[in-house]
Amino acid sequence: MLKTDRQVLLESKPESIRSLYDKYAGTLLGYIFEIVKDSKLAEECLVHIFCELSAAFGAENARGPQNWSQLQRFARGRLEAFPGVSGKISAGVLAHNSYDQHLSALSQEQKKVFLDIYYHGKGLAKLAAELNKTEEFIRKTLKEAFAILRKSGEN
Repeated sequence: MLKTDRQVLLESKPESIRSLYDKYAGTLLGYIFEIVKDSKLAEECLVHIFCELSAAFGAENARGPQNWSQLQRFARGRLEAFPGVSGKISAGVLAHNSYDQHLSALSQEQKKVFLDIYYHGKGLAKLAAELNKTEEFIRKTLKEAFAILRKSGEN
């Protein structure tokens, strides 16, 4: 396994990876821990994931994950190949995908708009063009989706 010092990793890579680390490392560590149930293994996985992230998207013009859901998806893919973790993924991921119950309250169109914008990071204009809808329609649909998600989260 590739061993690295966290400080060296942070000092040698672009601002975007450092920013992701600063913003989400604690959350990602908690996410990993809930899957593997071993703090030492979770820390090793976290370092491994950020090393791979750094290697894959270290170039200044390369675009990697930009938000939590993209980082989570990247991490999940790397965890599946990590020794001692692969068998634990299914149960751990299911526990963390409880938001699926809230998404089920959305219409197909609302779900598509919400996931494409917040999970896949698409912009309003791009999504509007893909769906052959106006940006105003996309905004309205997204606003409706948020209202439904907020309401279902209160229950």
